[in-house]
Amino acid sequence: MSETLHRQVKLVHISHSFVQEGACLWICATPIGNLQDVSLRLLDTLRQADVVLAEDTRQTRKLLSRYDIHPPVLVSYHEHNGESKREQLRGWWQEGLRIALVSDAGLPLISDPGEDAVQLALSLDVPVIPIPGPNAALSALVASGFAGHSFTFLGFLPRDAKHLKDTLMRYHNFPGALIIYESPHRLNRCLREIATFWPTRPACLAKELTKLNEQFIYGSVTELFEFTSQTSPRGEYVLILSPGSDKSSGIGQGLQSSEEEAESLDENQMGEGLRRVRVAVAAGMPHGQAVRSTAKQLHLRRKDLYQLSLQEKIEGASSP
Repeated sequence: MSETLHRQVKLVHISHSFVQEGACLWICATPIGNLQDVSLRLLDTLRQADVVLAEDTRQTRKLLSRYDIHPPVLVSYHEHNGESKREQLRGWWQEGLRIALVSDAGLPLISDPGEDAVQLALSLDVPVIPIPGPNAALSALVASGFAGHSFTFLGFLPRDAKHLKDTLMRYHNFPGALIIYESPHRLNRCLREIATFWPTRPACLAKELTKLNEQFIYGSVTELFEFTSQTSPRGEYVLILSPGSDKSSGIGQGLQSSEEEAESLDENQMGEGLRRVRVAVAAGMPHGQAVRSTAKQLHLRRKDLYQLSLQEKIEGASSP
């Protein structure tokens, strides 16, 4: 081996998961709703652990009690106290203790806490060992109908409107599926913003995965926006946007600018169409049905009326 290659090889560090005992950090995937979705390896790992780090100890106790597991130490570990736990973790590993990290559901570090613990373990040459298992993002993807393509995981989108739009712009031309987590109280707003970029893009909304109320809701982004506008979203959601490489995705077809509208539409006729849609919606007619009916009556392009009325609806919802 040349001297140069020898120096390069010395730069790498190899951690063996199964050839040594003593200190380690297990990254444990736990059920995302159905407590039967455990692996034998997970149960064995939790029984071996000297310490269990839990995002919420109350939630983790439900799993441990179900399988009669009683770790010597069960301690909270989340985004707000991770930094303060560093010295305690360092001390445990110096004692040779085995630590299992769990989140409330699914695989830790996937939109969940744990990065500080992993980085500290790696800096101390403590083996980091994944214990695979349930994951909401991949479970939703394989049922969405969009899994045969490349994909990227976005997690929770930014709350700030500008940062949210900047994030969507970065993936404007991404050809694969997009996976998004969202809470029920922000779901409709999230879909509203996405609809301004990709109104006709096929999507799947996965609700309450593995639980009794599990649902998969399929439609365009705009249709999902309208659906959640007419319901009261509850539970946990994963949104899958279809791969966007073809025209059916709607990528690049966001709502038209006012200049384009002036060139392609009869403003007076379209203004009347928008007025009729508003009246029909106020009377209780679903937005999509109101658009179809009005477009037929006034001989308007349904797509143009749909997009303009949706933009009007979005701007109205955004106004203070």
